[in-house]
Amino acid sequence: MPSAFTRILPTGRIFSLRACMALLLAAAALLAGCESLSPAECATADWRQLGVQDGNRGRSDRAAGYYESCAKAGIAVNVAVYRQGRDQGLVNYCQPANALNEGLAGNSYEGVCPAPMDPNFRNIHGIAWREQDARKTLVRVQQEQDRMQSELRDSKTAEDRKRTLREQLSRSDRRIEDARLALRDASYQLDRLRSDMRQRGQY
Repeated sequence: MPSAFTRILPTGRIFSLRACMALLLAAAALLAGCESLSPAECATADWRQLGVQDGNRGRSDRAAGYYESCAKAGIAVNVAVYRQGRDQGLVNYCQPANALNEGLAGNSYEGVCPAPMDPNFRNIHGIAWREQDARKTLVRVQQEQDRMQSELRDSKTAEDRKRTLREQLSRSDRRIEDARLALRDASYQLDRLRSDMRQRGQY
């Protein structure tokens, strides 16, 4: 008869609680994205410091990935200490000024901030991210137009291709104007955000 620390699956196979936990951690690693460590790194890891680093970088919980890679080397991961360190790092990452910087840098937000801090971080990050994205979009469509104009001026370009290019260029003017309007709106929202953050002493 199985003990209280085992589970019987419908097929009759018995899994220990430890095995079940290993499977759950492995599944979590697949969902969060595995983060592997070498055996040497596992042996010398400062789990609190590693957690702080992951938190400072706005990373999702990597405990499952570390568990999987270190288990292969027979080395235990101090998950509790790692998560304490990560929580400490997230306090730094989730500051409003960092939300602005992360958004302007085009970095994604993994939804890692604690519930009380998440809405403000998400809002600031989103406004900043949209501004840099609008700026990149305008540069991209302008470069596309420049390439088409250069190809159109090229004497080696076939007449059929030139007709296609003229049609595309007639539409690109509108795309550039739309991109400029989008950037103007995004920049206005960003300026308002910065002004508000300055008043609150957040920037």
